[in-house]
Amino acid sequence: MENSSLNISINSSSEYSSNTLEFFFKYIYLLLLVIIGGIGNVFVIVIFGQRAVRTTVQYVGSSMSVYPFLFYMAISDTIYLIIIFCLWLSNYINVLYRPGICQVTLYLTYVCNFINAYYTIAFTTQRLFAVINPFRVSHFLSWYRSRCLALSIITFACVFYSYLLITIHMDNKTCFSRPHWHLFNKYMDVIDSIIVFLIPYIIIITMNAIIVISLRRMKQNRHEFLFENHSRLNKIREMTRRNASRKMTKLLLTVSTSYLIICAPYACIHTWRLLFVSEEKYENSPLIKYFEHYSHLIYHLSFAMNFYIYIVFGSKFRRELKRFCSRSKQSLYHCFHEQHVFDNDNHIEVELSEKNSTVTVEYTLHTNLKQHSMRPFFCCHSQV
Repeated sequence: MENSSLNISINSSSEYSSNTLEFFFKYIYLLLLVIIGGIGNVFVIVIFGQRAVRTTVQYVGSSMSVYPFLFYMAISDTIYLIIIFCLWLSNYINVLYRPGICQVTLYLTYVCNFINAYYTIAFTTQRLFAVINPFRVSHFLSWYRSRCLALSIITFACVFYSYLLITIHMDNKTCFSRPHWHLFNKYMDVIDSIIVFLIPYIIIITMNAIIVISLRRMKQNRHEFLFENHSRLNKIREMTRRNASRKMTKLLLTVSTSYLIICAPYACIHTWRLLFVSEEKYENSPLIKYFEHYSHLIYHLSFAMNFYIYIVFGSKFRRELKRFCSRSKQSLYHCFHEQHVFDNDNHIEVELSEKNSTVTVEYTLHTNLKQHSMRPFFCCHSQV
């Protein structure tokens, strides 16, 4: 009897803890993620998209050729967070699970996942090339080429995942594969997990390892110059360019490593489940569902964390953010100041007009009274 009561209490406590965890992730975590990540992504879009940064890119060098990837990645992350917000809003209002909206949101989710992975590969490849061959990197890396590559990745993702708009439909208020497309979607999910998680992980880990080793070698040889015959001014310029490139490399190394850490649990479980777990076993194993569900919720962090990494590790980004905030503060001050001056001028004009009207009325009244007072005198004088 005591054992049964103990089992009941343990089961009830575990059920209570799981319900509490589910409530936190479903109602609090998603909303906080959208608010914090959305604010950060908007700042990233503004900073990397403003004309001042784009014009300085041409003069700073190849270390800024990664800005198109960071700019478009922030836009993609914002779209993903909007979908997450709609998911949170579905707790109260049916927003996502409608014909048409269901297919589009699922399609955009797959596209954003692909963009997030391959933009990370793209700027990690650029940094690897800048570290290995720093003297020829300016001839190959530029803002224009990076932008073309970024747009090409977006175009490929939009075309590749367009099948979801056809093969997915609403089934019992959920997005589900059409019956005659079920096998096709199953194989495409396997391909998606390989090209979005498995291949990028292998590539990013390999390149990050090479970058770390190369940075250590550069640190050991930082006092050596390869251009011994050049002037001192050229040496100073070369050292400045190397320092800027090294800082950018460390920043993007932190971004890619954070991406690997955050995405690792969901990538491993999801890929393993698609490759080695049958559908029957998956339906009968709540533990796999449990881990995949919560690891997927943690995976959402990868779409909201980049701004805060830039703030902590990016000195140039902090300077641009401070400059933007100071300009915005000055603009608001001038706007409110001009509005206040305009209101004061209007108030003064109203007072002056009121005073003028009062003086005019008084003058007219005084004149009329004077005329009326003079008329009897002339009348009497004429009678006399």
